[in-house]
Amino acid sequence: MSAVHPGRVGQRRHTLVFVCGAAAIVVALAYLVYGGIQQGATYWVTVGELEQRAGALPARVRLGGTVAPGSVRWDASHRHLRFAVTDGVHTLPVAYAGVVPDIFSEGRQVVVEGTLGRDGTFDATTLLAKCPTKYTPADPASSR
Repeated sequence: MSAVHPGRVGQRRHTLVFVCGAAAIVVALAYLVYGGIQQGATYWVTVGELEQRAGALPARVRLGGTVAPGSVRWDASHRHLRFAVTDGVHTLPVAYAGVVPDIFSEGRQVVVEGTLGRDGTFDATTLLAKCPTKYTPADPASSR
């Protein structure tokens, strides 16, 4: 019959607790990384894609397009902004309440995040105006 050494049982128990704790930390970190990648991987849809796949998309989506000329209506007293987003073929009205980026204007590309209302208006909670991809000075003569 072999005798069990009490020091080895305690050492094995500590090793098992350490391995289980390390595994739990690794699983938690992997979950956080996966969740971060999934959240950051959200892409935006165009107006046409939103109209075609409205039932297949999650309730909350990102919509990208260009601010339609002549569509911007700003109510400064209530800080409500209404405008239309277009992909060149389809147009969708957008309602937004909040801080408007300085570079927001007609003809500018935007990405809005929110939900499509029953009345066909996109209710945005986030408004991002995209910067132009090419720098052009305000007055070409003054750049000399």
